[in-house]
Order: sequence, then structure tokens, then C-alpha cells
Amino acid sequence: MPYVMQKTELIGMEPIQDSLELTIYSAYVMKERIVSSLFVSEPEAGKTELMKKYRLNKGLHNRRRFTHYGIINDLIEGRIKILHDSPKILGHIMVYDYASIFTFKANTVDSTIEFIDALTEDGLSPESSYWVKGDELEPYEGLRGGLVAGINTFGFFTQGRKVRANLYKGGWFSRNVVNTYDISETMLTKIFESVANGSYHSSKDFVQYIVLQLPMKRVDVEMKNRYTREIGDVSRELAEDYSYDLRPYKLKGIRLNKSLICLTKASALRENRDYVTEEDVERIKYDSQWMNLKSNKLKLDYPFPTRGKIRYENYPSSGRPRNRTYTDLTCKGGR
Repeated sequence: MPYVMQKTELIGMEPIQDSLELTIYSAYVMKERIVSSLFVSEPEAGKTELMKKYRLNKGLHNRRRFTHYGIINDLIEGRIKILHDSPKILGHIMVYDYASIFTFKANTVDSTIEFIDALTEDGLSPESSYWVKGDELEPYEGLRGGLVAGINTFGFFTQGRKVRANLYKGGWFSRNVVNTYDISETMLTKIFESVANGSYHSSKDFVQYIVLQLPMKRVDVEMKNRYTREIGDVSRELAEDYSYDLRPYKLKGIRLNKSLICLTKASALRENRDYVTEEDVERIKYDSQWMNLKSNKLKLDYPFPTRGKIRYENYPSSGRPRNRTYTDLTCKGGR
């Protein structure tokens, strides 16, 4: 039976919810880099509320703010349990406000960024500034994991809509899938109507917490070469889009390609499959409309027909509008 995404009172958030869920599942995909995702929007756009709905899932370590020292201390004292033992996988640190990382002293910020970079790439190493408490940390050498974080546009962009300089530290951009979105006036009206009639209150129609049916261990998911090539094309296009907005900084897209491949496999895993199908590829293509720095608007309705091709004009990206034809898919839980 196809997976059905649980319905929330957060109107129009389905594509962001989808990307968030697949990021969580990425910690369970064998042989691939764990995906880290950042969700960027203006205040009151629902990202924190959405993230909080997933906080009870295993492998998610929730923080409103954190430092490398705090996470390491929690590991040593047993307040954080690693998700997988071989190889050592932490899961995801979920930060509701990523900008809070930069509110500490400069040396603490640098060590925390170094810690995040290591965690999301090669694993923790004793040759680093964050390696505190010496021998006590040795059992966690090589530990890897991901980051799920939210940040509002004021903490992300300057007034000239350039990405803030501190977010470039440690090659941060190449290690994350950055998702930006905005709310249209039509959607805002719908949200106000929802508030007026009390629909935002917890009720039988909506869920307060979403607990995913995650596997007990990591799974080796098969992906055919033709699907890998398709995702590679998407990755190169997205890297071009990011690079246009980050100029003169240029994103090669290699890590991004690995992340999108893992998200595609995570889509299959969520459907209880150990192999990728065309639906998984098309899902990532659709969600990729918000994997850029454009803050494209969300929609009120996501029909996602199960058969046939739909033609739509992709949001103008990097000043180069493109038309794409995608075989769309059912939005599980779409309205």
C-alpha cells in the first residue's frame, strides 16, 4: 500500500514536509551520505511548527540552539544515543533556529562549524578543535550524522538578498540541501480563514506529532544507472542555480548529487522498497522546485496526478526560465 503522508494544519506545506521526511529517512540508507537540509522562510511560515511535529522520531536530537561542546557532552553522558553502531551513525541534529549557532564567541562558533562539517562528511576526528574530553570521546571517533535546521530569511539573507557571509564557513553550502519557500497572498488568506474558524486547533483531522515507520537498521537500496543519471542532471541544474545566486562562489554540485541520490533512495525506503522506481525520481524532481534560493511560493493544492505527463513552466531560476515535462506522482496526503 502506498505511503500516505500525514495531514497537518499547516496549509500548503506538503512539499516541505516531504523533503523533511526524506531527509530523516536518509540516515537509514546504506552506503550513501546522510542528507543535511536547511529550510529557509520568513517568520511565521510554519517551518518550526512542522519540524516540531517530527521531534519524537528515533535518531532526531532536537535543539533550539547548540554548540559542539553541548552535543559532545550529551554523547559522553548518555543523553544522546547513536542510531547505528556499524558504522557509527548519530542520526540527525534538528535545530529550530540555525542562526543561533552564530551567537556564541568566535572560537566556539568556529569549533561548532568544524564539528558540523566533520559530522556531515568524514566523521568525528581527534585532530580537531572540537575534540574535547580526550579519551572519553574516543568511542565516537568516525561518528557521522546529518543536520535538519530552520532559519528565517533575516538570518539567512542580507538586505540586498545576498547570503550572509558567516554561512559560507567550512564549505557549508556544498554540504546541505537548501530549501527556500514563501507564502502567497491567496494562501495567507486561507490561513487566516483557518485561524478564524479554529481549524488550527488540534483535532481528529490533524496530527500533533508524526512518528515515521522507520526501519530497524540501514537498508541497501538499489538504483539503476538511468535513474542515477537523471538525478545527476537535476543536481547539475540546481548547482548552477545556487551558483548564480551565490556568485562569485561556485557550487560544483558533487555533494549535492550524492545528497539527491540518497533522497531518491529514501523515497523508495519510505515506500517499503529496496529499489528505486520512476516515481521516486519524479518526486525528487518535483520537490526540487524549492531546492534553491528563490523562495518560490507554495501552493494551496497539489493534485499530483498518478498517470500521464503534465507540462508546467518551472519557476524562473537564475534568470533563465525553463520548461520541463515531468511525469508527476501522487502527493501522499495532498489536498
